[in-house]
Amino acid sequence: MHTITKIALQVALVLLTLCPTVFADTDTSDSTLTLHPEAVEEALVDMDSAGVIAQKTEEGAAATSDETALYPMSPERKAKLISYSRFKNTWRFVSFFISIGLLALILFTGLSAKMRDYAQRMRIRFFAVWLFWALFSVVDYLLNLPFAIYRSFVVESNYGFMNQTFMQWWGEDLLGLLIGITLGIVPVWFFYWLVGRMKRWWLAFSIGAIPFAVLLIVIVPVLIAPLFNKFEPLKDKQLEAEILALAESAGIEGSDIFQVDGSKQSTKIGAYVTGLFGTKRIVLYDTMIDNFTTDEIKYVMGHEMGHYLMNHLWWGLGVAIIFILFALWLMDKTIHCVIRRFRTRFRFEQLSDIASLPLVLIFAIVISFVFQPITNSASRYMERQADKFGMDITDVSGETAVIAFDKLSVFNLSDPDPHPLIEFWFYDHPALKKRMESVRNYRR
Repeated sequence: MHTITKIALQVALVLLTLCPTVFADTDTSDSTLTLHPEAVEEALVDMDSAGVIAQKTEEGAAATSDETALYPMSPERKAKLISYSRFKNTWRFVSFFISIGLLALILFTGLSAKMRDYAQRMRIRFFAVWLFWALFSVVDYLLNLPFAIYRSFVVESNYGFMNQTFMQWWGEDLLGLLIGITLGIVPVWFFYWLVGRMKRWWLAFSIGAIPFAVLLIVIVPVLIAPLFNKFEPLKDKQLEAEILALAESAGIEGSDIFQVDGSKQSTKIGAYVTGLFGTKRIVLYDTMIDNFTTDEIKYVMGHEMGHYLMNHLWWGLGVAIIFILFALWLMDKTIHCVIRRFRTRFRFEQLSDIASLPLVLIFAIVISFVFQPITNSASRYMERQADKFGMDITDVSGETAVIAFDKLSVFNLSDPDPHPLIEFWFYDHPALKKRMESVRNYRR
């Protein structure tokens, strides 16, 4: 899905990025969100993995030929990791200013007001807002398309991750845009309905976001994600039996475990837990099944079961709702003076005017960027808890868990040891080097 659509849904309603808790190496802050599962990314410098690789188990040595081509890390792969990490660090800031710049362009040229005037031909307010939302989404998508192609297709292809043709990638991107337009109308309409009627609209919106976010977390795994990927039971029945036994020992009954053809889009590796109630599921990428040993996968599953048993999805949702409450309160205290200052250029005078949406998104982007270290810190804490739980519930050694993390670094070109400021600001997972040290020295 396009970046601005992502932010509109994510910041306003904690939608799709709250759904999966991903077993990964890093953050998602610089990636363009699509509704299909995507291995997450990372940032900055390099660390010699030779010490980890030298302790590779006998079982790991029997991996597939694809793995042998990448793991252990070759000098060429290491150079790619450094280059890819540096690019992503730069892109975090570049994409931030691109997003703000294009939204400002829509505002200051009066294009937002023109789209509002056209949409208001619809007599029913809800449909007028929906038409404006659709027009805005398409215009913003087209303005951002060259940057999206460069970041999500060209760069990923250059580093060997992309497994799609351009038309395949674009088709999924357009499908994400369509779904964003369809789902996004609910929070957008609710936002403007409240702003026009309540002084403390920010409080009412935050409370109203809870049931909608829960509904999305329930339906996305079963209705949205299958539009992009094929989910099926594990084909390796021995592996399935071991994971089910692990789940039973953890006190989880009736677990739904799926493998997904993540290789359809990318060579990156990942796994995640998502959904609520009857849609709760643990998902393994086929790329992980092909390149991880049974013990390494068991540790990954133990980590994901830790998220489930410690209710991290609910805790994450709570943190996000609190952040939305704070962000919207801060927006309410600051946005009106900007509207008054530029009302002639913007061609609107009230926040309740739907033409203000690009300005609302600018504020949302800036507030999210400034305060993301707080929300990322909460996420990193939960990831550390899950890492420890994975060690407690499985019988794997610390070195096996270390190899699992090291493979993430090699296959996903993820920097194990980023600059502390980069980790603090952008990472929603602890740096891989820290996770390796933690599991290697962990005592059950």
